[in-house]
Amino acid sequence: MNWSFRNTIFLSIILVLGGSAIFFQAPIREAAGNFYDRHLRKPSIGMEAVDVDSLSMKKVSIEEILASPEQYGLNESMLIVNKDYKVSREESFDIVYYKDTDVPMNRAIVSDYARLSAAVLDACGEKMFVMSSVRTYDEQSVLYDEDPVVAAPPGESEHHTGLALDVYAYQFAGPGFLDSPVGKFVNKYCGDYGFIIRYPEGKEAVTNFSYEPWHIRYVGFPHSQYISDHRITLEEYFDRFEKDQYYQIDSYLVSRQDGPEYWIPETYEAISVSPDNTGAYFITISGAL
Repeated sequence: MNWSFRNTIFLSIILVLGGSAIFFQAPIREAAGNFYDRHLRKPSIGMEAVDVDSLSMKKVSIEEILASPEQYGLNESMLIVNKDYKVSREESFDIVYYKDTDVPMNRAIVSDYARLSAAVLDACGEKMFVMSSVRTYDEQSVLYDEDPVVAAPPGESEHHTGLALDVYAYQFAGPGFLDSPVGKFVNKYCGDYGFIIRYPEGKEAVTNFSYEPWHIRYVGFPHSQYISDHRITLEEYFDRFEKDQYYQIDSYLVSRQDGPEYWIPETYEAISVSPDNTGAYFITISGAL
């Protein structure tokens, strides 16, 4: 059999293409999955207005809530901070240190951050670290003066509240965080642990920030699951609430109310009440349906 030079070239091309297909198989699958998640997947968690007449409700005043914070689950998880809703230099927040570390964060974060951290280690075999958490007004001023394109002006950063964390993996920080298994896990599953990607891709016109896959923000349940599932921002989530109306989100009842008196169910298993920095309060109820 006469094996021609042309046949040799043809076989070489087949081998190269075949090897390339195998080599690029995983990246192609990953890219296809990302495209599906961002553009084609339909949300699975709904939000439906509830007829409050079907529930037994009572009024509580803001004075009652502030006097019994544990009874009403008072926390700061739903504070929004941006160019429209700022915080002052004088404001203080419920900041504690995470476990036995020197990492400060909002008290509302601690238990769910521990859950997320453990899930990352279990799924990826490596740890997630905190690069930046709480920042004072002066610390934010320094960062803003150094890079006003990336950093928020003082008073407009959620790092003041301790609800935002900049996280990283070993040798993968900033934009490169998403190239690590930890970054991929956090960006895909953080909603299951009470966190959201605060500045998601494609929402720059809403948040006024570029995509930051390393910047996670705590909001708790079911808010994190709904926001992540619908691929929206915290600003857009707020806009979906008609004031004083209760909504069913998954198995929760959620309402955003102006006060100074607030309607809550007579009976429930758990309650969370949080100011939102716009003058209203988010009331989140489980076990009332």
